[in-house]
Amino acid sequence: MRHIIYLLCLLSFSFNLTAQTKLSEQAKITLLTCSPGHELHTLYGHTAIRINDPVAGFDLVFNYGTFDFETSYFYLKFANGNLKYKLAYGQFSRFLLSYQYEKRGVWEQTINFSQAEKQKFFDAILLNAKPENKFYRYDFFFDNCATRVRDIIIDNTDGEVVYDTKDVESFTYRDIIHQYEANYPWISDGLDVILGMKTDDDANQFNQMFMPDYLMQHLSSAKISGEEPRPLLGEPKVILPFNAEATSSGINPSLVFWLLFALSLLLAYYEIKRNRPVVLLNRFILLATGIVGGLIFFLWFLSRHSVTGDNFNILWAFPFNLFVAFFAGWFFKSKPFKFFLLFLMVCALIPLVFAWAIPQYLPAMVYPICLLIVSRYASWYYLLTRP
Repeated sequence: MRHIIYLLCLLSFSFNLTAQTKLSEQAKITLLTCSPGHELHTLYGHTAIRINDPVAGFDLVFNYGTFDFETSYFYLKFANGNLKYKLAYGQFSRFLLSYQYEKRGVWEQTINFSQAEKQKFFDAILLNAKPENKFYRYDFFFDNCATRVRDIIIDNTDGEVVYDTKDVESFTYRDIIHQYEANYPWISDGLDVILGMKTDDDANQFNQMFMPDYLMQHLSSAKISGEEPRPLLGEPKVILPFNAEATSSGINPSLVFWLLFALSLLLAYYEIKRNRPVVLLNRFILLATGIVGGLIFFLWFLSRHSVTGDNFNILWAFPFNLFVAFFAGWFFKSKPFKFFLLFLMVCALIPLVFAWAIPQYLPAMVYPICLLIVSRYASWYYLLTRP
């Protein structure tokens, strides 16, 4: 329902902007920063541009963060990194209505453009909004609703934008997204599994602005150079005062997998006592790790995402397991399979033994998962080789 309301608010404006090419002296261009929501695609907040010209009679929001759920092969394109986002525009009142409905806060700051800069900016965003220009290939860290706004502001100032580098904290990209996922442990750990080593690169001040809150923070302290340097943005004004309530999405995944590991140890004792492995469960472990591994493989080698490669989680989530899970029963008693189990155990032990040497953040749930895998395969191997 929220998606429908949001799209209607964006698409319900039919004013032909190409007919309006000159801004009046009373026109204002402002930066809108929106607080996070509770759904995955709203979890990190949002950035948009408002252009209000009372003389010309329009009050518009330009939004680089829109996409169409009805796009053919939507999920495949999203997974492959080929999903097209677009610049859309609509009435400010309707934009605000969607955020009221979702109970998300909105802050507004005037961009301190000269009249010439306002016109230059307006012309540039109109050019961006043309049908042949409005689509772009979305990249969460490097080309999104916030970075597009940052770039079009910087490109249309007559002076250089100078940032305040004092007290700028050092973060990796992963550090930043973790700040927004604290109450969503399953989302946080799930994303940590599929995001590779590049996510742990340091994000400098400029690149931190892929996140709307950081864009607001760094542009608020920036100045436009010149004979008389001027602040880039005015003071923030609260348009909607909502703040998303902190809610947890349930049980911590680490706890779940520690409990499963404990159950696996009890089951191993039962298997050894009966001298019989629970093959169906072990096949399921192979299938589950194979599915995760297949996703990691796809995102690493076949997709266009920039930060899903070089992923050490492929050690425990081995893609080939997806096929092995369906092999005939005789294969699970063969000598090659015994060597395969040893290989899988060694791979799962690497994150446990050499976590200090792996140059990638591994979520806490990976450690009980690796122990669970080792316990399942070790008991299976023991029963297969037992005299």
